[in-house]
Amino acid sequence: MTKHQQILCFIENLAVGSKVSVRFIARELDVSEGTAYRAIKEAENKGLVRSIPKVGTLRIEGAKERQIEDLTLREVSQIVEGIIISGESRLDERPNKFIIAAMELKNLERYLEEDSLCIVGNRADAQKLALKKRVPLLITGGFEPSPEIVELARKTNTVIISSPYDTFVVTTLINRAIFDRLIDKDLLLVEDIMVRDVKYLTQDATVADWHKLAHETGHSRFPVVDEQLNVLGMVTAVDVAGAEQEVVITEIMNTQPFIVGREDSVTHTSRKMVWEGWEIAAVVENGKLIGIVSLQDMLEAFQQVQKQPQFGETVDNLVLSGFRYVDESEHLTIRGEITQFMANDFGSASCGNLVTLMNMAGYVALRKKYRLDAITENFSFYQLHPVPVGTEIKITAKLLLVTKKHCTIEIEVYNDQGILVKGMMTARMGENK
Repeated sequence: MTKHQQILCFIENLAVGSKVSVRFIARELDVSEGTAYRAIKEAENKGLVRSIPKVGTLRIEGAKERQIEDLTLREVSQIVEGIIISGESRLDERPNKFIIAAMELKNLERYLEEDSLCIVGNRADAQKLALKKRVPLLITGGFEPSPEIVELARKTNTVIISSPYDTFVVTTLINRAIFDRLIDKDLLLVEDIMVRDVKYLTQDATVADWHKLAHETGHSRFPVVDEQLNVLGMVTAVDVAGAEQEVVITEIMNTQPFIVGREDSVTHTSRKMVWEGWEIAAVVENGKLIGIVSLQDMLEAFQQVQKQPQFGETVDNLVLSGFRYVDESEHLTIRGEITQFMANDFGSASCGNLVTLMNMAGYVALRKKYRLDAITENFSFYQLHPVPVGTEIKITAKLLLVTKKHCTIEIEVYNDQGILVKGMMTARMGENK
């Protein structure tokens, strides 16, 4: 753990109302006043402390971050109109997953964890198994648990909720409550799904450290940071393959990792990760690592966003949604079908939609080969033939010229009969973000 992190942990563990000062932190943790100052400023941004005029900086009780799909057991009981039978003191806990006990005991046992909620009918064997593992119970169908089950629950201080509804209705009510929270949120953001407990390597770590961390976590991709948690790169199993154990990780890492902000939309970010071949992204705030998201996280979240297209989609994403990357030549190629959504009044693809597809193909080609961003300055469009609805097309982007400041890309749209549209795109290079 870096000194910066140690200070943040120290502040977080202080009692609410405690005074926090640069000198106090520097003396207690034996760090420089500059390091202490930067950590206190970040603690203030995180809502751990607050500066009050004429009083000083105090440790405050910050609002706990909460995932939008989180429901407390108390909220679950209200949603299903349940009766609390035991475990009243644990009703503010939030189950991470819901398990329906519609399987044999030997299979059910594998899924039962303390942070889950077991939804079960009048199966006494499943109820007893869940309670032995201290898993809260939601008993459906209006069934009352036996005195033996109630006694076991009270001994282990485990929650039992009894609902008058059957299992299907109960799960529908819970799913609806979670979905309502999703649609109440205007846009699903990266911060809603990112992993906050990030495992990372420091800039002085070696390949041996990577192997140790990979063995401990079961993961193979880790961000590399400096003492202030600034992201320096990303290292994967491919990077360390064949490298000696003592090699410093900064010598082999990818120095241009995919970086996103906590307020970036899931829809846009997931699309970029799929199209550009990224497996993992570092989430930063003010340049500092605060989380991480994987491609799998993004795809699962993207599926959730599809349920709320009125909030989650942009016009570009809708146009591109039916196209996929094709790895078939030295040039970037995407393939897809012209749909009714893209048509003009004459039943052919509109110029605007064709330009959108071609422009994005050029952009992705640049990002995929050089990891560069660009801003389109000029786009020349030549339509040789109309492109009817239902036509399966390919779009190929050829990088003709790439300099430090500008690039020129030739883009062609064609089907099995030949070229339909040609375009020439010039763009100005931007910073890689």
